[in-house]
Parts: sequence; C-alpha cells; structure tokens
Amino acid sequence: MSAYALNKLLREVNRNPQTRERFFQNAADVLPQFDLTDVEKQAVLTRDIGALYRLGVHGLILRPFTLLQQMPEPDYLKAIRSQ
Repeated sequence: MSAYALNKLLREVNRNPQTRERFFQNAADVLPQFDLTDVEKQAVLTRDIGALYRLGVHGLILRPFTLLQQMPEPDYLKAIRSQ
C-alpha cells in the first residue's frame, strides 16, 4: 500500500484549487500523478470514506476532503467507524 501517496493526493485536492477543480471534474485524470494501488484508486474514485480511512488517510486530511463534498459530520463519523 502507498498510504503516503494517498494522503498526498487528498492533501493536494484539499489545498490546491487547480488540482481540486480537475479532481472534481474527473478524478481519474488526477490519479496517474500519484503512486496508488488499484484498491486505493477505487476508494478515491468511489469516494469510499471508510475505505480511505482504513487505507491510512489521516483524519486531518480526510475530514477537509469530506467537507469539500459537503459531507455532514455524523455521516463522516459513521463512515470512519464502520468496519
């Protein structure tokens, strides 16, 4: 797994307006810039927050990512707590 690359991708989406715009237009176009496994790519593309958390995305990166998608806190907490 490449938790570092996964965190780096989501951090870049969170902080860089150009990357964020490209990501939300077509996430698949942004993924080749990062060394992700197929499982990680799938979790990003499907916005599977629980899987992203289990794959090692830090909460301080994951929560802002979900806020960009207007995910309510109870839904976020449920996603990261589900096994």
